[in-house]
Order: sequence, then structure tokens, then C-alpha cells
Amino acid sequence: AVCSLGLAARVPPRAAASGLCQRQSAAPLGSIASTSSVRKFRRRWFDLRDQGGVRHSALEWTGPPEAPLVLFLHATSFCAGSWVPVVKRLSKQVHAVAVDLRAHGDTDAPALGSSAYHWEEFGRDFQRLAARIAAEHGRPIDACVTHSFIGDCALMALAEASAPRADVKRMVLLDPVLADEEGATTGAQRLAKGTRRVGEREAQGFDSAAAVGEALEKLLRVPLHPEAKAALGEFGAFSDDAGRWRLKCRRDNEAEIYANRVAIAEHLEGHRVNAEVKLVFSSRRRAKPEDQEASFVRDLQVAERVVARCGSGSAVEVLDGVGHFLVLEDPDLVAGTLDALL
Repeated sequence: AVCSLGLAARVPPRAAASGLCQRQSAAPLGSIASTSSVRKFRRRWFDLRDQGGVRHSALEWTGPPEAPLVLFLHATSFCAGSWVPVVKRLSKQVHAVAVDLRAHGDTDAPALGSSAYHWEEFGRDFQRLAARIAAEHGRPIDACVTHSFIGDCALMALAEASAPRADVKRMVLLDPVLADEEGATTGAQRLAKGTRRVGEREAQGFDSAAAVGEALEKLLRVPLHPEAKAALGEFGAFSDDAGRWRLKCRRDNEAEIYANRVAIAEHLEGHRVNAEVKLVFSSRRRAKPEDQEASFVRDLQVAERVVARCGSGSAVEVLDGVGHFLVLEDPDLVAGTLDALL
């Protein structure tokens, strides 16, 4: 059965009839907001240029020696700082590392027009980072938590491995893209074109860091948590010489990532992902209200095809009441979900 993680069952009727079970998250909304709010992080770098990678900026929260070691990887156009509201809400003590992906945050941005923005390359970044962090700590990463496209990329990399990786015990994928063939071709090009148009509209920059978060909320058309908006302004934007605020991830780079989308279920055909994967599937899909139920069923089928290619213990977990941008929408619920899965 597919499990539903959430405070109440808000799954479309057809999906509910297919055998979904309900499971409450580890704590009610708001009850864990202050348990770890004083956690401090340090900024650091992972220089992987000698391995064919790039120099990654990162945030690191030190935990007790026995605490789970967790790697956090963010969604397209966001940054390592987007995990700050989530990590501070975890009731479980962890040693957390959140990394800026290539062309995001303060990490190096390769030149456009090359293979540097292919999803396979992001998957190799995941492998390089996991190996470096595990070696640094002398033990495997207990869990790698991803949001959106980087989860698809990590699965692609794991599928290429001939044996289970010794440096990552478990993958937790928060609403990966799960593109079908149309979404990876004409849909990808349409999204890339629209993203470049957004970049043209943002060419004059923003008045303040706060305006960056407000503009993103308007663009995504979904309410974002105030702390998430503030984190995006603090970690994902900068003030130029004229005092205008700009995104660190340029829209042209973001569009290049979208243009290279991969139909993940088809890509994994004939392969095996040698890892335990918990795929957290947001119940609110990226579709018009009248298309929500059909989109939910279609995307859930893709998710189940993907998980069927993964290792023992893998499962799809439906998270009720949130959409694709769950990390920014509801850090309380995401933290409670991760407490249950880590």
C-alpha cells in the first residue's frame, strides 16, 4: 500500500479507493517550531573541481557524534538556505549538511551551452558530494534528502552504479519531478521558454531581499512560509553595485536545467536503483483545480513505477495538503515528516 503522511486525509477520492493508508506525521503543525530554533550553522565549501565537478558552497549544522548524518539538496532556482527553516524545526538531533547545487547560491556556475546542465551531471555532483562527506566523517550518510529535480538526478546516478553505494544508506525524495515523455520534451522546452521570459521581466532586479521572496511567492502562486521567503532573500539573492537585489541562480541557468529534463520512469527501465528510497509525493499536484484528480492518479502511477525499480524497503509516501513547493510552503510539516523517516 501507499502511505499517506499528513494531519488529515485530503487525497482525491479515486486515489483513496485504491488502497491508500493514512499515517500521521511525527508532530502536529506548529508543535515543533521552537525545539531546535537555536541551532547554529557554519558556512563552508566542498571543492570538487579535481574530480570533474565544481566548487560547492554549503551550510553545516554540527550534531552529536551518534546523530544521523543527513545531506540536504534543494530544488531548481532555490538554495541551501531554503533548508534552514526545516532543519531548525527537526525534533531529532542530526548532523546536517545543505549544499548549493551548481549555478545556485554561491556555488560555481558553469558556462551555458554545454553538458554542464544535463541532469546526468547533477547526478554526478550528488555522487561526488556524498562520497566526500562520507569520507570526511568516516561513516556513510544516513539519509540524503532531496527536493524536486535533484531527486530524479540522484536516482539516475544510483541506477548507473553496478552495486549499492556504501556512502548513502537511504534516499528521501520530496516530490521529485517525475516527468513523463511529454514533460521531458515539449513540456520542458515550454517551461524553459517561460523561465527565460521571467528573467526578462526581472532584469531590473528587486528593491530589497524581502521583495525577492514576495516576488517568488507571486510567481509560484502558492502561499509560502514567512521564514522560507526570508531565507530565499538572505541566501538565494544578492545586492548588486546599484543596490538592486538579484537572484543568485540566473533564470538562464534555471531554464537550461528545465530544457534538459528526463522522463525518469522511462530512463530507469532496464535498470535497478540499488538503494532504499522513500518517495514523498505531494497530494496537491501542479495542475488546474479541475485537473487535480487526474494529475494525482497519473503522477502517482509514475511514482510507483519509479519505486518499483528501487531497493528493498522503498515506498511512496503521500503527504497530504501540500504541493510541489512543500519545503517553502510548510517547513513544520516537512520537518515532522522527516523526523518520521530519518
